[in-house]
Amino acid sequence: MLDRRVKVKDVQSLGAANYLVTLRSPEQARRVKPGQFLMLKCGEEVDGNPLLRRPFSILDIDHHGRGGSPADIKILVKDVGFGTHKLVHVQPGQELFALGPQGRPFQLAKEMAGEVRTACLVAGGVGIAALYLLAKDLIALGVTPVLFYGARTARELVLRDYFKRLRIRTCYATEDGSMGTRGLVTAPLVRFLKEHHREGVRMYACGPWAMMRETDKLARQFSVPCEVSLEARMGCSLGACMGCVVRTRGDGSSANYIRVCMEGPVISSRLIDWDHPPL
Repeated sequence: MLDRRVKVKDVQSLGAANYLVTLRSPEQARRVKPGQFLMLKCGEEVDGNPLLRRPFSILDIDHHGRGGSPADIKILVKDVGFGTHKLVHVQPGQELFALGPQGRPFQLAKEMAGEVRTACLVAGGVGIAALYLLAKDLIALGVTPVLFYGARTARELVLRDYFKRLRIRTCYATEDGSMGTRGLVTAPLVRFLKEHHREGVRMYACGPWAMMRETDKLARQFSVPCEVSLEARMGCSLGACMGCVVRTRGDGSSANYIRVCMEGPVISSRLIDWDHPPL
């Protein structure tokens, strides 16, 4: 884990209050695995306001030149509060404090190429950011990703061009019907699971709690292994403050908890007690 001053290279508006922020940090970029996150201080000052850093999934890594070494880290930021509002208004050349990469990544192994044929990536809202690097690594392992991506409106389905460049199958869902299936993203996922052979299929999800709870139900119903990337408010991100604990399935006599920052954010969906969302 590294704590570094990193330079802001670019801030790009994606619409619907979403921004793509690019940070120059080769040392941290070299260590990133799919599913990990950065803790960013949302301003260049050390003791300024807001005091606490914010967690952001690492969307992508840019390399120096074609085939060069990792150089830049891209994150997706939605302008929803005081901290994120400050962050999306930083200027290129400014410096921020970045801690990471942190957290348990998605479990990928070379042997997946022989056991897994298809990966269903299920994203809701800004949860899409946790799945892009995963899709790239799955393709490199010979696994075929299929993206199921839902939001309230078509305008909020950001990063569609990123996944289009990967040339993977995509299934969209919007609550207002402005793109893809009208309704929840789990509807096209159900159709896919019913119409395809499930042997060699895995599921990966990141997004709102209710969406991941429904994804877990489908994973159980169709006997498909599923990992989820949990989103939670964090204080220290070092496992000390317990601000990001999530309840897991205990032995029936007592509840168990994990710290999203340390035992997550990626974890098997079957371990989570979905009836008790984090505060």
